[in-house]
Amino acid sequence: MQLEFADFVKLYNRIDELEKRVAHLEEKMNEQQTENLSYAGRPAFPVECSNGKYRALSEFLYESWEKRIVISYEKLEDILGFALPATAYNIPHSYWANTEYHPYAKSWLALGYKAKVDVKNKNVTFERNLY
Repeated sequence: MQLEFADFVKLYNRIDELEKRVAHLEEKMNEQQTENLSYAGRPAFPVECSNGKYRALSEFLYESWEKRIVISYEKLEDILGFALPATAYNIPHSYWANTEYHPYAKSWLALGYKAKVDVKNKNVTFERNLY
């Protein structure tokens, strides 16, 4: 079987059309992935969270962006990369108070979260009230 020049043109046009369709589908897929990974509805990462040793907690909360996040003391220490201070264990209600007087509290307050400690189970619930 011998192909004519016209057959090659048809094949070329068909391949060209298929490549355009694939490119369009890839573009749509990339847009969808970008939307899934985007931070739509979130504020920009707050400046007050950008420094300090509690930044890792801010980043964790920002990346999670759940309405309610429960984190054990052990996981908090893993996230932070250091042990919580003794006051977190000895006077937890004071330590986890939602006040900007505690510089570390800004790591969750600036993102719209409030912390509530569960002393018995040694975990903290961060609940987002803003945004």
